[in-house]
Amino acid sequence: MSPGAREPKPLIRLFLAVFPPPGIQHAAFAVTGSLRHAGDGVSWVKEENLHYTLHFLGGLGADGMRRAGQAARAAAAGAGAFEASLGAPGAFPNARRARVLWVGMERGEESLVALSRRLEDALVKRGFERERRFSAHLTIGRVRVPAADWTEPLAAAAAALPGDSRFTVDRLLLMRSKLSPAGSTYTIEVEAPLGAGGKRA
Repeated sequence: MSPGAREPKPLIRLFLAVFPPPGIQHAAFAVTGSLRHAGDGVSWVKEENLHYTLHFLGGLGADGMRRAGQAARAAAAGAGAFEASLGAPGAFPNARRARVLWVGMERGEESLVALSRRLEDALVKRGFERERRFSAHLTIGRVRVPAADWTEPLAAAAAALPGDSRFTVDRLLLMRSKLSPAGSTYTIEVEAPLGAGGKRA
């Protein structure tokens, strides 16, 4: 870098998501407890970090963050709040070759998929690329060495979910993610209430 040149500002790691309330995060984390064991080779997600990712944006500057926030507000303005509930646990690409372990969404899945489509349209209008097909899942763990067959453990873990895991999805969040050896720390950058009115996507 030449003398007097400005050092470039660091990019901000961002994603757009729906976070369930703490009680529902706790219920989903109970599934983690029933699956976890010593030497399982899984990086488990912290309870307070459990969420449904609608779009991972990666590293952005100030302008990118501004446009992402605009997209979140536009998408949220045209979508009303809806009821949801946790679904059965599963794995990607499948239980026998699992790389990602997750808890699904039973009630509200169609509404969350519709919200993700509105968000994708709003992001594309603001210069972002459309992401792959969205799946309504809450990641609980990432398998570092995909070797074990998780079919039976996942089936058994379904019993750890409470009988009533209903919650209301009423906002879309633009989140900052800061990585550290202790795990990711999340900070809300934009909170976009669903059905708040204003300019639509």
